[in-house]
Amino acid sequence: MATVALAAVLAMPATVPDILIAPVAIGKKVHEGSSLYIGKHYVAKHERTRRCIRGRESHHHYHAVSASGTYRGAYQFSPALRTGAAWMIQKDLRKTMHKSIAHNIGSTLRKTPMNKWHPFWQDYAFWIVWDKGNGKQHWAHQVPGTECF
Repeated sequence: MATVALAAVLAMPATVPDILIAPVAIGKKVHEGSSLYIGKHYVAKHERTRRCIRGRESHHHYHAVSASGTYRGAYQFSPALRTGAAWMIQKDLRKTMHKSIAHNIGSTLRKTPMNKWHPFWQDYAFWIVWDKGNGKQHWAHQVPGTECF
């Protein structure tokens, strides 16, 4: 039920009151604490690493866009990685909800720049791509002194 509510918020039309979408839409810093997503892909022992990556990549700003405009969101996903993560989220959601709802969420995520995704979905994408550390190569471009793992 909560997932359906989040999907509804994600797909809200422009007439929705700013209080519901303002933190993402107008770029305010949102949620600097623990992950908003704590589902089956969440690994508590990797939480410190996730926070480090988020801090290094975007200074904890979920609305962040790289100087080139290519990488977006708190974890600086490329468009291809965003699309892949959206497909993985859709596949994952199909296990717990009707496939048409999962498809609508996945489709909306694929069409939306990641810096416009709600922080819940960005955290979900991080954990599903992180894959218990098997996906850490996506954040391996570390500058000396900024290592997170």
